[in-house]
Amino acid sequence: MLQEEAYIMYLRKSRMDTDFDEVSVEETLNRHKSILQEFSERKGLIIAKVLEEVVSGESLYARPKMLKLLDLANTKQYAGVVCMDIERLSRGSSLESGYIMQVFQVNHFKIVTPAKIYDLQNESDEQFTDMKFMFSRYELKSITTRLVRGRNISASEGKFMGSMSPYGYKIYKLVGEKGNSLQIVPEEAEVVRMIYGWYIAGDGYNTIAHRLNDMHIPCKTGHHWVQHSVNAILNNEVYLGKIRWKHEPTKRVMANGQMVKKRELNKDYLLFEGRHEAIITQEQWDRVREVQRSKQTPSVRRGRTLANPFANILVCEKCGYAIKRNTPSATQLKTRTFRPWYRCSTKGCECMISYCDVLESKIVEAMRDWWKNISLTITSEPDEPSEAQRQLLVMKKQIQVLQDQQNKICSLLEKGIYTEEMFIKRNTVLADEIRALRNSIEEVTKICDNKSELDRAKELFLPATLRVLDYYEDLTAEEKNRLWKLLMKKITYFRDPTDPNKIEIRLYPKLGRFLDR
Repeated sequence: MLQEEAYIMYLRKSRMDTDFDEVSVEETLNRHKSILQEFSERKGLIIAKVLEEVVSGESLYARPKMLKLLDLANTKQYAGVVCMDIERLSRGSSLESGYIMQVFQVNHFKIVTPAKIYDLQNESDEQFTDMKFMFSRYELKSITTRLVRGRNISASEGKFMGSMSPYGYKIYKLVGEKGNSLQIVPEEAEVVRMIYGWYIAGDGYNTIAHRLNDMHIPCKTGHHWVQHSVNAILNNEVYLGKIRWKHEPTKRVMANGQMVKKRELNKDYLLFEGRHEAIITQEQWDRVREVQRSKQTPSVRRGRTLANPFANILVCEKCGYAIKRNTPSATQLKTRTFRPWYRCSTKGCECMISYCDVLESKIVEAMRDWWKNISLTITSEPDEPSEAQRQLLVMKKQIQVLQDQQNKICSLLEKGIYTEEMFIKRNTVLADEIRALRNSIEEVTKICDNKSELDRAKELFLPATLRVLDYYEDLTAEEKNRLWKLLMKKITYFRDPTDPNKIEIRLYPKLGRFLDR
């Protein structure tokens, strides 16, 4: 049974602080743990749980142990948290640090550090904690700026900055200086040369992948080779001895009222001469580019029309790759009667083939069932608030927290605790976060309050879909394909070899958001 005086020890270290040196990170965590254990024994504190993680303090939602700490604080079974310093708790936005302070304050949850014990019920401790969070955010920005500058310089010097080596290479530590480079793995390098040679000779991505799988050559990830893995090798300048930089930069975007990181392809990425040895020649690289350009303008056969109604929308539930439509050859038609069939494009996948007419009828049947369910859902009023409405309430409360903080810094300015410069910086950060939250609230409000989309679904989408399904058999394959792409994000299919009579169909409708209302 946990007693009221029980505490939780929280340890966090960012790789950012130690230039991605995993050994240094672990050593630092262990050293902090020993210090806090000795401190707790000296003060007579009971440590009921120890939570530790190696992650940046920039984002609260990317820190599972910190989220668990907040959940434990809400249970009111613990007296507080023991940590090295307040900066270990948060270096993120004032919204997140304000939320952490609010949870601690409501639950009378103390912050115990070797330097000081913070009781947020005390006004001076609350103000001091708020200031410490603010300074830690500025420190994080400074560290991030220095880190980015250093990584840019290292990339320009030809050092490898990735965390996973590309196929054909292994990462090694440069001697006598900071940073890493790449060393050729002879067996894998030979595979890379074969891939380039096969592609130049006329083989496609899928053919090359099947050939490598038939030769039982393992892929970098440990899975079987697929078109994407072959394509990645044929389009990576690292095999020319180059370093590709800012090819997929991370950007921050607002999603559902939260700041999240997202990777996006950048066509204007940078190339530097690498420290590593090239696997292929410039001539091979140029020949691959020529072959790719020649395939970008495919020959168009006269009179050819789309025959697959599920082109670019039907995928395998098992492996996630496209389901292809196959037709019998002229030789097969001479010997016996064949019907077109669907198959998974991944060689070795357990998903069995199905005749096109059988699978299409199953999908249409599933679509009719979905139409019935969504029509009932849309015409009925929800008893509970939707997810969007709950998000709206949370964001409004978060704005109130930020506005309260703005009032506090005005008071701190009047009392002389904040200088005018500190006040301006702090107020600017809060104003920016309030503005971002209000923009997110506007987006979510459209989902909650704008009934025009719902009315349009009732009056136009549902009746039109029903009429299309009624006349489905009269449509051409191209018209059917346009219909499916209009209604569905994707459709997944799987036929288990252990139970061939069972065909699993899953629909992912574009109007699925109405089901959450």
